[in-house]
Amino acid sequence: MIMKRVWWMALFFSLFIFGGGAISIVWLRMEISATAKNCGRMEDEREMVGRELRELRGQRAKILRPAMLAKMVAGRLVMPDSSRTIHVTQREMASRLEGTYRSINWNESQRSAFADRR
Repeated sequence: MIMKRVWWMALFFSLFIFGGGAISIVWLRMEISATAKNCGRMEDEREMVGRELRELRGQRAKILRPAMLAKMVAGRLVMPDSSRTIHVTQREMASRLEGTYRSINWNESQRSAFADRR
């Protein structure tokens, strides 16, 4: 009688283990399927964004061509006349900025690439 009970317990325990394993395998397969579906959707979305990005880069390249820039600013961008130009000497600049920028070497700044001597 005890042997029969042990046999039934072992059978029930093994069915429980194998059944739980089977259910977990099915659950994992469903999760993998959902993840693959999500991944496919995201890849499609990435392709669409990539196409749109290429199109926008093409538009930017077209707009930044010198001929297009000249066409865009035609009539709006002109050199100011001489009455609107102000000339400042080195001494005037130094006197105005004396307390603010003591560490500037004015001779060096005049030789920089951005100093324009027309």
